[in-house]
Amino acid sequence: MDDQKQHRKPFLFLIFTFIFTWGLWLPSILTGLGINLGIDGETYTAVTVPIGAFAPMLVALALVINQKGRTGGWHFFRQAFDLKVKPFYMIAAFVIPLIIHILSHYLAPLLGFPVANTLFPEIAGIPSIIIAIPYFLLMLIIGGGQEEFGWRGYAQEPLQKRMGVIPASLFIGLVWGLWHLPLWVMPGDGHSTYPFIAFLIMTTSISIIYSWLYNASNQKLITVIIFHAMSNTAAPLLPFLIMQEGTPENAYWVYAAINVLAAISIVFVILQAEKKTMLAASIKKA
Repeated sequence: MDDQKQHRKPFLFLIFTFIFTWGLWLPSILTGLGINLGIDGETYTAVTVPIGAFAPMLVALALVINQKGRTGGWHFFRQAFDLKVKPFYMIAAFVIPLIIHILSHYLAPLLGFPVANTLFPEIAGIPSIIIAIPYFLLMLIIGGGQEEFGWRGYAQEPLQKRMGVIPASLFIGLVWGLWHLPLWVMPGDGHSTYPFIAFLIMTTSISIIYSWLYNASNQKLITVIIFHAMSNTAAPLLPFLIMQEGTPENAYWVYAAINVLAAISIVFVILQAEKKTMLAASIKKA
């Protein structure tokens, strides 16, 4: 194992990430639960949700610096800029989220669940696909991509060494989903428009795809940063939501189901790769 990844403390990382984020969000959570703190809950939510999204990155970086010093922290941060990745995995990082969202966007109406054509605002006739380009760049750095320093960049390796790739992936996906839970009560946040359980199923299943991409690309963080940013960009570009007040967002269940099916297919790929690795190791010993 890379010396940088030895002696990591993934459970401490998870505890501190929850303390950082939920502690920051607490006033908004309490306001959403009906406790009057004398603050504008929606404004507080708008300001603190983006800050809280940096918790996985900042906590991971702090733990690495505590263990390895500033040089180790810089090495950990710099891994995101390692672009020596096989083209296949870079393409997969862009294409897989698009496929999942295309299927969700077009299948949901066929099953009787209405969805919006796009959730991007109309700007002087500019096509949504053009608006998606700067939006994607934003998602890379402050809209989700930065979380991957923590979930995959810090926690994945030690957890999969302890549990195995698939159990570790499911565990990270479950925790990742639960980490978002306060957003369902915080005033002004859009997550509450769709079912939390469907969201949790999605994060748990798609985490398997993240871990496959991360490991198969020789643990290149840039692949999962792009995957995360592309998923968050494809959501408004090819929505599985209708975003009309009073209309249940039942199409989210279609999106969750497609993620489950995609994850199941990736499980077979992971198991096949593990079988080949074990076979190669046994041949080498012989």
